Amino acid sequence: MTAVPAAAPDASTLAVHRRQNRLRLVATLLVATVLYWAAVCMAAVTIGLVLALRVIFDGGDIPTSGNDVKLLGIGLGGVIVVSAVIGSVVALVRLPRQRRRLEEQVLAETGATVVTTDEDHRRVRNILDALAIAAAIPPPRFAVVDDPAPNSFAVGTRPAAAIVAVTQGAIDGLARDELEAVLAYEVSRIGSWDVALSSWTVALTGAAIGALDDDLSQFVGRLPFRASARLRRWALRDTALDRDRAAVRFTRNPVGLLRALEAIEADPREVQRVSAATAPLWLEVPARIEGANATLADRIAALRRLAGTGPDPAPEEHR
Repeated sequence: MTAVPAAAPDASTLAVHRRQNRLRLVATLLVATVLYWAAVCMAAVTIGLVLALRVIFDGGDIPTSGNDVKLLGIGLGGVIVVSAVIGSVVALVRLPRQRRRLEEQVLAETGATVVTTDEDHRRVRNILDALAIAAAIPPPRFAVVDDPAPNSFAVGTRPAAAIVAVTQGAIDGLARDELEAVLAYEVSRIGSWDVALSSWTVALTGAAIGALDDDLSQFVGRLPFRASARLRRWALRDTALDRDRAAVRFTRNPVGLLRALEAIEADPREVQRVSAATAPLWLEVPARIEGANATLADRIAALRRLAGTGPDPAPEEHR
């Protein structure tokens, strides 16, 4: 494979992706907010009804006449209204916190440590800062995940608050141009608002699904539960290949990202501390996570076509 010199990054190529992702982000926020509100309200109503019925039956006040049944219906209706109001207030209060909770959740889940001094991983920090300048975005915070598998992720609901995390395996195991390509991939995602779209989608749909965390609530709130899962799939559909193309247009160097993905695919290790909820944030979604769409083999084949490095490999070469 002939090396292709890296061209200067081009921030203007992110403009189209930025507009597309912002439109998708607005639609996702609107729908996800409604689903989150509905999920919290249904969970509150379920809890309210269960408690009310338990009090009635434990007290032995079982209605026996038509009038008693009518009063019971009115009382349960009042419980539903009050529970829905309480659920709405809870949703209104908790909704702004989902962004901060997502960042805390991802850092705690992965064990990522935010680098606070310039002396730590100066080489990575310098590359990341230079790429951020080229992308015309604020330099993102940088974190290291203590995991030997080469991988990376980015999280943040707006470019100014983004974090780029790289595993120790990527820092130690990837060549400089491969590591630079991985960082350019994450920076291009921040600059195109793909990270914001992914982060908000994961935060809000995860919160809606989490609000219905028992069998009874899921049965009552089947619609918002299933709709939240489908919304996540819609918002993040085909994003892996789109992200790769955006990164290549940004760096104008498909061979760099191609080599990085080939090196990651050749390494049999997978990051350990990752859940299905936060998996869409990672460069490589572990194969054990259900719902991963585009595999590294698919992405490598697409990048080879962009790089013009020869015919696509047969599928068995990637197994």
